[in-house]
Amino acid sequence: MDEIDGANVVARSLKEEGVEYMFGVVGIPVIEIGMAAQAHGIKYIGCRNEQSAAYAAQAMGYLTGKPVVCLCVSGPGVLHTIGGLANAKVNGWPMILIGGSSDLDQDNRGAFQEYPQIDAIRPHCKHASRPTTIDAIPQHIEKAVRTALYGRPGATYVEIPGNLVTETVDESTVKSSPPIPLSRPVSIPPESLVRSAAEMIKESQRPLVVFGKGAQWSERGPIQLQQFVTATGLPFLATPGGKGAIPDNHPLSIGPARSTALRESDLIILAGCRLNWMLHFGQPPRFADNIKIIQIDVSPEEFHQNIPTTLPLLGDVGETAQVLRKSLKGWKFDSNSKWMKTLHQKAEKNKETVEKMINDESTPLNYYAAYKAVSNFLCHKIL
Repeated sequence: MDEIDGANVVARSLKEEGVEYMFGVVGIPVIEIGMAAQAHGIKYIGCRNEQSAAYAAQAMGYLTGKPVVCLCVSGPGVLHTIGGLANAKVNGWPMILIGGSSDLDQDNRGAFQEYPQIDAIRPHCKHASRPTTIDAIPQHIEKAVRTALYGRPGATYVEIPGNLVTETVDESTVKSSPPIPLSRPVSIPPESLVRSAAEMIKESQRPLVVFGKGAQWSERGPIQLQQFVTATGLPFLATPGGKGAIPDNHPLSIGPARSTALRESDLIILAGCRLNWMLHFGQPPRFADNIKIIQIDVSPEEFHQNIPTTLPLLGDVGETAQVLRKSLKGWKFDSNSKWMKTLHQKAEKNKETVEKMINDESTPLNYYAAYKAVSNFLCHKIL
């Protein structure tokens, strides 16, 4: 009979669930997990501190669109990751923390670096669990990956008791969990609400599309959102998290006129972003008193945040934008309207102001001029 230890069960389960990267600081009792992960083809990046490992893991999760693992030792190692976990949870970035803990038979006895880790971690992640047998590890890993990825992404935690890392069992008794599809389930709002949203857009005199990182997270969100604004002719701007979903040089981008656009719009299609401090909580004087909001989000908790949502559309940002585009087929916002002229004129005026500061190389150097050097360097490297 072939034997397998818990470390290899953890690593194999992660690999089968599509995990490609692991950041961490190894030591007792997880060093064998780090070694097994590399043996199974997972790229391991060693860090100097668990906090940096957690931040790296959640950032890589956002960039790749797949859960990335942070591996750490028990006690202070786990506690050091809380900043990264909380950041991943709030920002909606997928990551999995795997933390070691004391042996099961040493619970509550003052074991090495013993601490109530699950209790400490639970408020900062979507799900936390601890398998108590090697056979149960694949189920816990599968749920951690699925929970980190599905719905609004975020952080999850799996605690591996030290004795499970090195103990062995008959390999035939360890049943792998079926890998979850990495293409996340998506939903779209009811047709009646989509039609109502389309009518609101048609009736608007000063519409505006604002999108955030939720548009980036939607599997086909950037493409579908760009198709939506191009087909409808609606002006748009991005929050910092949404940058890049649609190129800034798109003819309908009015980012340089951001303040004017937000203040004077009578209808905002809010796609995958929150009415938080970044958007001034949607309140006057940054927004009109009677502003109407069509909000697209995968999390219903985001609706009516700070101000009432006029029409909530619960669903995937990209897929919802696509059905909304189809509902508006044959309609396009007037490119010669007073609203479009106002936005483009303001954008051009602000661009000229910024251009002067960019080219001002007098001492002391202003940050716009510094940005010019950085921008030229990056563009040269990319091209």
